[in-house]
This record gives sequence, structure tokens and C-alpha cells, in this order.
Amino acid sequence: MGRCFEGAERDRIAVALDAQVPGAAELGAVEYVETLLTALDEEPPRIWAGPEGWLEIGPWERQAWEQRIEGLRAVYARVGQGAEPEPGDSSVLHAHAIEATYGDPAYGGNRAGGGWRRIDFPEPLFPPARDLG
Repeated sequence: MGRCFEGAERDRIAVALDAQVPGAAELGAVEYVETLLTALDEEPPRIWAGPEGWLEIGPWERQAWEQRIEGLRAVYARVGQGAEPEPGDSSVLHAHAIEATYGDPAYGGNRAGGGWRRIDFPEPLFPPARDLG
């Protein structure tokens, strides 16, 4: 996983994610976002986690993800700089804070299943929570 954010930028992003879901940053929300923004830097891309590892994506999926990630990078650049948010930015932050807090830890968030424990949700049997690195 690549690291995208440093210093004050990282702190502002953590605060923005925590504003959406308190405690999200502690559970790995910033790392979740970094995993998403650098997903295409790896082979196979860190887009879809399967039971045995990361799944390949086709050329059309790659193109669509490139465009999506480009837009997300713009959102996080604004947040990291403390710039005025654009319409839709808070929806992105909210969705990512939720996904990072309660999603599969393979994607970089929900550190050690802590989000699941917060809501007394049992660790899923399938797909199992996994550390795909």
C-alpha cells in the first residue's frame, strides 16, 4: 500500500473522516483511503479482494477505476489542503469513513475488526476478514 498523505494534510483528512464517523481514523480510515487511491499501483490492483487474494480487473474496469480514483484524489487534495469543499465532497468522506470503519480489513480499514466490535457484529465467516497486504 502506498502512503499518499503526510503531516498536516494527513491530520486534516483524519479529522474530516472522524467528523463523519467518530473514531474512523483510529480504525484505519486514512489507510483505507490511501489503499484506494493507490490501488492501481499494484498488480493485481487492490480493488476487489477475493478469498485467495486480489482479483484481476479487465481493461474497461481499469479505465473506469482510473477515472474514479482521479476524482477521489481531487476530493482528498481539497480536504488535505483545508480548501473549501465542493458539492459531493462530504458524501465521499462519509462513504469512505463508513467503509473504512465497518468494511473488510483487507482494504486497509476496520483495523483488527475494531469497527465490528464497536457494533457487536460477529466477524464474518464468508468472506473471511483477511490481511492480503
